Amino acid sequence: MKKYPVSETFLSVQGEGLHAGRKAFFIRLYGCDIQCPWCDTRYAWSGGNFKEMKAEEIAKEALNSGAAFAVVSGGEPCLFDLSDLVGELSRSGIASHLETSAAHEILDGYAPGNRRGGFDFIAASPKLFRKPNKRALSRADELKCIISNLSELEDYSIIARDAHAAKAIWLHPEWTKSSDKKLLGGICDFVKSRGDPWRAGWQMHKNYAAR
Repeated sequence: MKKYPVSETFLSVQGEGLHAGRKAFFIRLYGCDIQCPWCDTRYAWSGGNFKEMKAEEIAKEALNSGAAFAVVSGGEPCLFDLSDLVGELSRSGIASHLETSAAHEILDGYAPGNRRGGFDFIAASPKLFRKPNKRALSRADELKCIISNLSELEDYSIIARDAHAAKAIWLHPEWTKSSDKKLLGGICDFVKSRGDPWRAGWQMHKNYAAR
């Protein structure tokens, strides 16, 4: 059974997107080649603090947490073949969600027409400084775009054209600018001018001591 480098696992609430507010078990894998300058989980790719865990061990923790779904994140989890982990979560009766930059192919056992393979839900957070993988982007159920400057809105609108399955495209203010009235107003105006699937977003977990 394949082992994965696990930075941490924890029970919390999902703080973003279409599943915001729901109880969730988080599996944070170690390693990232994106390394955003404003990353709030640098410990998941810098410092080397992780433990190797078998997929079945991770799934057992998720099952014991009592959460209805598990979120595989990072770091950048798609640096790894996630098929074994997704398979074990499925066999344990736990829905599997993925949070990825969509910079890499998603290796999770998915194949067109195979409803039993792959993640149950995929959230992609593409970055402007790293070209997304179009196949990964096309599988995303939602996009989460981090906005630090209003000029980025049009750039993300171009990227979003390849997110054919996305039910929502969230625009989150970069957290250090979350009180910037000009930025927030610009996001609001953009959503009002476009409508669905564009949505003004918020990183709700930043306001909760949920862990």
